[in-house]
Amino acid sequence: MKVQLNSQPRLNKRLQVMIQAKEVYLSSDIPCQIRGCAFCNQESDIQLENPIFMLDNEILEQYIDLIEQSNINNIVVLQSQVAYFRKRQQQSQYAQQMINLIESNFSKKIYVYQDEFSIHTQNGNPLILLAQWYNSHRQFLKTELDLCLLTQNYQMHQQCKNLNIKCFTIQDYVKLYENNDLLDFLGMDEEFEQNQEAINNQFPYIAVEECVQQIKQGLLFEGRISIDRNNIKQARIFVKQFQLEIKINQQNRVLHGDRVAVELLPEDQWEQQQKQIQIKFDEDDDDDGNNNTHTNDTSHEIMSTSHLQSLFRKVQSQNLIPYGKVVCVLQRTERHFCGHVENNIFVPADGRYPSFILKHSKYDTLQDKKIQVQFVDWPVWSDKPLCKLKKVLGKAGDMFIEGNVILLEHQVEIREFSHQVLACLPIEGDKYRISEQEIKRRMDLRDILVCSIDPVGCKDIDDTLHCRRLENNLYEVGVHIADVSHFVKPDTAIDKEAAHRCTTVYLVDRRTDMLPKLLTENLCSLVSNVDRLAFSVIWIMDDQANIKDVKFGKSVIRSIASLHYQQAQEMIDNPNDNSQLTQSIRLLNMLAKKLKQLRMDQGALSLASNQVKFSFDDETHNPSDVRMYQLHDTNSLVEEFMLLANCSVANQILQRFPSISVLRRHQEPKMKQLKELQILMNDLGYQFTFDTSKLLSESLDQIQRPNDSFFNKLIRMITTRCMNEALYVCTADVDYPELYHYGLAAELYTHFTSPIRRYADVLVHRLLAASIDLESLPPNMSNKIRMTRICDKLNMRHRMARFASRASSDYHTYLFFKNRPQQIDQAIITGILTDKVTVMIPRYVLEGTIEAQIIDRMNIIIQGTRYRIFDYIQVEISVELHSFHKKIHMKYIKNNN
Repeated sequence: MKVQLNSQPRLNKRLQVMIQAKEVYLSSDIPCQIRGCAFCNQESDIQLENPIFMLDNEILEQYIDLIEQSNINNIVVLQSQVAYFRKRQQQSQYAQQMINLIESNFSKKIYVYQDEFSIHTQNGNPLILLAQWYNSHRQFLKTELDLCLLTQNYQMHQQCKNLNIKCFTIQDYVKLYENNDLLDFLGMDEEFEQNQEAINNQFPYIAVEECVQQIKQGLLFEGRISIDRNNIKQARIFVKQFQLEIKINQQNRVLHGDRVAVELLPEDQWEQQQKQIQIKFDEDDDDDGNNNTHTNDTSHEIMSTSHLQSLFRKVQSQNLIPYGKVVCVLQRTERHFCGHVENNIFVPADGRYPSFILKHSKYDTLQDKKIQVQFVDWPVWSDKPLCKLKKVLGKAGDMFIEGNVILLEHQVEIREFSHQVLACLPIEGDKYRISEQEIKRRMDLRDILVCSIDPVGCKDIDDTLHCRRLENNLYEVGVHIADVSHFVKPDTAIDKEAAHRCTTVYLVDRRTDMLPKLLTENLCSLVSNVDRLAFSVIWIMDDQANIKDVKFGKSVIRSIASLHYQQAQEMIDNPNDNSQLTQSIRLLNMLAKKLKQLRMDQGALSLASNQVKFSFDDETHNPSDVRMYQLHDTNSLVEEFMLLANCSVANQILQRFPSISVLRRHQEPKMKQLKELQILMNDLGYQFTFDTSKLLSESLDQIQRPNDSFFNKLIRMITTRCMNEALYVCTADVDYPELYHYGLAAELYTHFTSPIRRYADVLVHRLLAASIDLESLPPNMSNKIRMTRICDKLNMRHRMARFASRASSDYHTYLFFKNRPQQIDQAIITGILTDKVTVMIPRYVLEGTIEAQIIDRMNIIIQGTRYRIFDYIQVEISVELHSFHKKIHMKYIKNNN
């Protein structure tokens, strides 16, 4: 054993050089894992056999798809390489794919060599040193060693040649040893670089180091570029330091999501903002998940100069829109792209990205396929970026394949669970039974009438409830949540996988699980008539739903019924049903209404969404009907007790862990949009106030129109679009007053009630168990920085899941309408633009636009007929799909009546 002090320079956020030092104990007996090596003589799950491969970082990152489909097995990967990819996995799909391969693909036989602690890999290139050490084992093997190092580095290639180490570039290896079909995964070659002249509006980038200095001096500005989905020529960046938006009219080879450096154009090319009539409330546009609050992007510190101060004073005082041009890409968005091929051109599904040049040997085989590609380069001489084939997904138009495209475009993991993850499940499988020892550790609640109430067909049942009457007009109410943390132990393979996926994603026709089905649909799902492990919150409350006491504890329950919402509603409404279970549900319903009123009195908002429900044809499996989702009192019943449980748990964990708790924060709304809505409502004669959430709630309640039940819901939907997104936060990052949840008017709130489908809830279960001294808190949850990063990833994954669900709904809406020509229905005018109006069809919750003559912000003329905003008109509907988002075409139909 040898001790070595390793020091490493690194840059902090201010670009200052820091020296990081640590003491390392070096070992000489880390095994090679070659089968039959008499020198190492150690048994392991992984026994390497000829040929054995070592690969440099560029190959591991850029050619991972080729590796997966090739005969390259028995791979030795350095621990330092794993650390490199793990550090980048949240920002790079390539790095995440590499980590998945290392951790999940048993068939590849990947051995991670601990080079950081090996005496054989110090003071030089560790890959070459390790290859030399492996070659020294030839004398201890019964068979000849066939070791091959793959690298794209010319100097490394020459060094290997001098040391008699077998070495290839990936191109040479594939051409010599692999199937010719894999050549398509190599991407472009020199034949694409015949014309080296820059085309119009494209010029070489400034060096990154020079850009950084100019950014610090205030000569350039940096930000992530955002490209308009409907017009790829329109782009902008937002400079956080100055809260300034710069429009880009010379994009110079950028992709949506790239972090770029921008130079302002001369002021005579700027524009002045035009005041125009535009009353429209859009939903948040989706992004690629690269815009997290905490990332390792460097926001370079800008020196304050009089030039900058006068510049921004001028922009604000004269209401100017500055324009700029991209002079450098500081960081490419690292993601894959799905789409289809037209000749040698790849057309992405996401309209914010340009078409790519794709090199492929058999274009005709891809013409009716959906494929996935990887960005390679965007040379200054090309008007399109270059890409290489990553994967053929399947036939275009197939509903399952199109669903996969939606998931992949929103960074949702669709691969099967790995061998290591499945190995974490109980070995008894679906025959698993709770041991008597485990039951003795818990509250035994199997004699209590517990039931679940969920949507029709729900299989992953997270929650159950009970209610029983006590003496003195008191009630015992319990919420019992699936004890997922009993099966998902910290820092295991299944825990890491859940932390990567973060959430179950629900599409219209399927779901993509966060956890294996053995847990989601069986062992954790609180189905009826079987014993199940739960984490319970039990309150004592009076008949006005005032809480007298609360306790938390792990339990074992036995649900007596798995009900759906309408079924439970019918039980409540049936005067002839006085069963014990029905009476219990009626008590829950009575208390839920009191709880809701208490929340409303505190200022909680009752908003509305545009969620729709699809019906499907049994034979074709195409959508046969689409309607607004109908709610029952029982929906509210379940919601109220889940909200109460989440609030109670939030208070409990914050008391015990004030700096590392995971809470759910909802900031105040977008005031600009609310002010626009206020003006509109006041013009219609309604009092609309939003100084507090309570005043906003009261304003929404009084906005009613006779014989128009949809109108109030529409205003609530518009108000919902004025809200900011609720986010997960680590309490170390947020002051106590900022933990407030605006929409729920709750001082503290978290997610505890859905651990089968949300990883945040699993973390909260661990915090709660530790807070009541049932279990110790996992060591890695005491790291504030790590908890912050986890919250960032949770927010990104949940946002992508929401957008994937919306895209799936849009796709199925398109399928419903595409074979229904001349569909005519009633629509309501919801917004006024400069030369058209936006309208919504209540039945389908579809939105579109119609050309109109604008009189003022309240009045319009359509084909000679005068209307006001929120009037009803007749329209003809047609739908097309663009970038997985439905595009509604509406034609005004004059009502002759």
